[in-house]
Amino acid sequence: MHGFRSGSFAIFAEAGKSEIVIHTGFDVRWVEVRPLSAQVVHSIEPNHRDIRIAIKDATPLTVEFNDDLGQVVHLFPYKAEGGDVPVRGPNVHYFGPGVHEAGLIDLKSGETVYLAAGAWVKGKIRAHDARGVSIEGHGVLDASEIRRSAGDYDAQSPILLEGTQDARIEGITIFNSREWTVHLRRANGTKIDGIRILNPGDWYGDDGIDIDSSSHVVVENIFVRTGDDCVVVKNMADVAVTDIWLRHSVLWNMPNGGNGVEIGFENRSHTISDVHVKDVDMIHLERGAAISIHNGDSGMVENVSYEDIRVEDARRKLIDFAVLYAPYGPDKPASQTEIDRRIDRGGTWDGLLCYLPSEKAALAGQRGHIRNITVKNLQVVAGALPYSVLAGYDAEHAVDNVVIEGLSYQGRAISDQASAKLVKDYATGLVIR
Repeated sequence: MHGFRSGSFAIFAEAGKSEIVIHTGFDVRWVEVRPLSAQVVHSIEPNHRDIRIAIKDATPLTVEFNDDLGQVVHLFPYKAEGGDVPVRGPNVHYFGPGVHEAGLIDLKSGETVYLAAGAWVKGKIRAHDARGVSIEGHGVLDASEIRRSAGDYDAQSPILLEGTQDARIEGITIFNSREWTVHLRRANGTKIDGIRILNPGDWYGDDGIDIDSSSHVVVENIFVRTGDDCVVVKNMADVAVTDIWLRHSVLWNMPNGGNGVEIGFENRSHTISDVHVKDVDMIHLERGAAISIHNGDSGMVENVSYEDIRVEDARRKLIDFAVLYAPYGPDKPASQTEIDRRIDRGGTWDGLLCYLPSEKAALAGQRGHIRNITVKNLQVVAGALPYSVLAGYDAEHAVDNVVIEGLSYQGRAISDQASAKLVKDYATGLVIR
């Protein structure tokens, strides 16, 4: 067990159907095992200290005691590997069981970083303009001791892949990042499978996975707990972005900021299209929205689909699609003082800049569009029903053609705007059925 401020986590190979016993040092009267869709069978022993949990597959599980999120246990089972695993060699950075002070690991084309089960590696991994690199294993990449340094791009990101082609990140657990945890910048053809990201701190800006100006990316079978966006698509390099998939994953957004799955705010002028999110459990959304598109720039976001999303505990927003004047784009105010003066603190959006009515027309030239968005089988399975927002900037920079099909709250179908608690402004073509 690896402890942190609000709980602990364990990583282990799952061996088919088996039983886990957790012994606590406190009285337990209620246990929740998330995601609820996993339908994990559990019981509390008569001593109110031992909890038995039936494990049946490699789904990442979170065990909560007495409805207290301050002392949880994350269980990260993984499928045992078949065949050989990488060993030491000229193209393999191998880390066996134990603690390693790795520092900076710089990957070249064709190289692999392998974190064996039981490895605890303190450091960060970089790959620039490389092909076919991979980061694998079932060990831990610990970002706790990463510090900023002058001139070091993305200095605190545990993993930065920039200008790469066909990279893979599989199996590892990344712990305690303070910045964008996995940053893909112009990293086309990346495959991310089965990683766990656990950022339990109280800081802002520790996104889980940032798919930035990258196309043909597949992210699946992941767990993310973080204080900002769990998975986000951005376009800071201002290129056409397309073909992004997120599927079969479990997300927890903490109350510092951000959203479950986000597109934005930095979308620049080129189009982001064909983004698909499917089969995702959102176990806690303590701040932002479950699914959000925040277009803070002049480009188009189009042809986005969300399907089979299960929301267990959302404190604020469910759907949030908006075209905004934001503090991240090329037309933001020149000084941080002016940004701070204009920021709409405590409002609907964490990143909205206020403007006078006389300024709106001039700002419109840098606003974009959102269109052709499909939301299918979005289920709020527990907790309260959050509100939703569709908001364009003006009639020429609107949110167009959003279809919401199969929306439900605790098993009850919702087919009208009022029941959905949905408000809209400069949004056309909305269909709820």
